[in-house]
Amino acid sequence: MPTAGPSRLFRRVAFAIAVTAALLVTDLTAVSAAPARPPGLDGTWACTVPAGYVYDEIQHDHRCSQTSSVSPIYHLRTPADGLTSCRTAPGFVFDQRTFTSACSPYVAGYPATTFRLRTPVDGLTSCATVPGWTYDLLTYTTTCQFSSGIPTSTYRIRQPANGLWACTVPSGWTYTATTSGYDCSINSGSLSTKYQLIH
Repeated sequence: MPTAGPSRLFRRVAFAIAVTAALLVTDLTAVSAAPARPPGLDGTWACTVPAGYVYDEIQHDHRCSQTSSVSPIYHLRTPADGLTSCRTAPGFVFDQRTFTSACSPYVAGYPATTFRLRTPVDGLTSCATVPGWTYDLLTYTTTCQFSSGIPTSTYRIRQPANGLWACTVPSGWTYTATTSGYDCSINSGSLSTKYQLIH
């Protein structure tokens, strides 16, 4: 059987390279022509607040009203650490509660509650606890106030860990020892119990 000569072999190799290059160019063209991901709604004014968003300001006008009266329109924000929001968000705690007319649902602009959102991290002082976590210090300050000037509870939140002395025993954990003190006292001056966790 006759074998392919050098020139024929060279032409076959060149053809294969050309086909491969053409396919690569086609793939790259398809990738570059893919539609861009739709932009998010952060910073958008909207008539409702979709899932996954909070808002940091309310205005009242006719844009979202189906009648002659005004209705709320919301300045949407993506929840983020340090954001001051008109409501809390799943997966976040808050470390400050204030009152401002920016979040007022009323046309008259009466002050409403705002929350400074925080990503839960071990050791953070928070106005709320985290499901599945615990805390090792309970204090009372006006940072988390429900009413102006009235101190409310704040928590130093902790991720459960073996050997941690905590104010509560999270689900799935137990403890090896207890101690008495004032770190977890609900009532000022009253002794409370801390638990040494183990898992």
